Amino acid sequence: MKVERLSSKTEDYLETILQLSETPRGARTGDIADALKVQPSTVSAALKSLKDQGLLHYEPYGAVTLTPEARRLAEDVAGRHVALRRFLTEILGIPPEEAEVVACGMEHETTPLVLERMALLGDFLKDHSQLRTAWEAKRATARGLRAPGVESGLDELPKGIRAVVLSVDVQGPLRKRLVEMGVTPGALIAVERVAPLGDPIAVEVRGYRLSMRKAEAARIRVKWRPGLI
Repeated sequence: MKVERLSSKTEDYLETILQLSETPRGARTGDIADALKVQPSTVSAALKSLKDQGLLHYEPYGAVTLTPEARRLAEDVAGRHVALRRFLTEILGIPPEEAEVVACGMEHETTPLVLERMALLGDFLKDHSQLRTAWEAKRATARGLRAPGVESGLDELPKGIRAVVLSVDVQGPLRKRLVEMGVTPGALIAVERVAPLGDPIAVEVRGYRLSMRKAEAARIRVKWRPGLI
């Protein structure tokens, strides 16, 4: 039986059942309800639905067991969770309690490629102690207290929204032209028009209008808050 992509709620149920299946009591309705913080009646309805989908074996008042395919899916979810939690704690330095909550939310959307590259980054830092030390010092400066607003490249700024220029990572003649036109940190800037194919884009800053390639705009960091700037 081919199982379509599961919803995050279904994945949570399968992962919880897998974890409880390893305990002496097994996975039972009340324990599942406690783990997921929902009512037993909600769990009973969900288990019936999952049984109808061929994902588990379940009879009222008995222990719930996963089918082989469901167990494979549950193990995949659990593996994603562990990998994310490890990356958050070991590489990003996030406290375990916070990492657990964040991993629970991310595990449903993370792709195999993202997980693989996260693992590669972790291995790279472990193999390069000087870079690892420098990174740990740098990450210690992040306090999670960023001011409200969206930070992005100028190329990602929605039309009609005014933003504050944060930095300009452009060199050569273009940088000179941008500075002369007032594209400097602290200036207000807006995207007025985007070509049909997305390139170039027309922007307005300090009363001037200029055109630039999308790749150039991407090197200008801005911060914006719709309706406030």
